[in-house]
Amino acid sequence: MKKVFLFMTAVFLFTVSMAASGGQASPFLVCDPQAGVTTYKLTGPAWVPTTVPAQTDGSIKMDVAASAIGANSLTVAACIADPLWGESCSAYVPFAYTRPLVPGIPADTRLSP
Repeated sequence: MKKVFLFMTAVFLFTVSMAASGGQASPFLVCDPQAGVTTYKLTGPAWVPTTVPAQTDGSIKMDVAASAIGANSLTVAACIADPLWGESCSAYVPFAYTRPLVPGIPADTRLSP
């Protein structure tokens, strides 16, 4: 009975730790603050052209958790909206990253004496 209790306690602790680690923040695309920037424009092979509002300090913070597994690339431009001159954007800068593969299923799971 003691072994069953210890096993159930271990399973419970493992489940709690997995749930806690799953609640962490997603990976975000970020940059240094840029004075006056109001939006960022993003394009890429797997991305529909998107406009992301800048943070209050002019930086970008965009969740990329929904990215495809494997290599990803996009381009980013910082833009300023001016009421007199209209919108003006920087040159597009390439950005590449890799989303890791999902681990395989555990093999040959069993109890050991």
